[in-house]
Amino acid sequence: MTKSEFISLLSTHLSALPPEERHELMEDYEAHFAFGLQNGKTEEEIVRELGDPVELAQEALGNRSAPQHPLYWFGEPPQGQTDAIPTGDRGTRYRKAAPAVYAGLFFLNLVMMPLLASLWAAALALALGAVGGIVSPAALLLEYAFNGALLPAKAFAALTLVGIGIFLAISTRHAYSGILKLSASYWAWNVRVAKGVKINE
Repeated sequence: MTKSEFISLLSTHLSALPPEERHELMEDYEAHFAFGLQNGKTEEEIVRELGDPVELAQEALGNRSAPQHPLYWFGEPPQGQTDAIPTGDRGTRYRKAAPAVYAGLFFLNLVMMPLLASLWAAALALALGAVGGIVSPAALLLEYAFNGALLPAKAFAALTLVGIGIFLAISTRHAYSGILKLSASYWAWNVRVAKGVKINE
């Protein structure tokens, strides 16, 4: 068993403790691991010295009760921990929670979808501004072709706009990349939450 598995298992079984007391205990075990690692021990050796995390949690809890059926929304329980919930009971619990999860996703998306749309609109505005700045000399040349006059101030303004357009083009590239990653991550999170409910129904 590794340190992360030990800590995860211990933390799960200490969930009945008040947060402050639980946090203090977990800090003690983290410090024990840090001290052992500094002295050349492996995580597995330190775990063997500490003992079974379930028994340690039971000693710390004393007469206080620990949750008998921890709920795992996704995947399997942590390594070394068995899922004590009967399959039928687990399905019932998930079915009861599913409407709340879907309702939460619905209301969250009422906020997030317009927010993402506004970010995409802002990125599109940056792209259009970049294009406008970069092609501004072409507009100046068209004006010269039709009117036969070229004002120096307009030429300088066009050069300035080209610089601004290049800057906006670079910014747009980074903005699109960031917004695309954000949108993909948010969509994947929605799918994981929805599938987590469906799988366990």
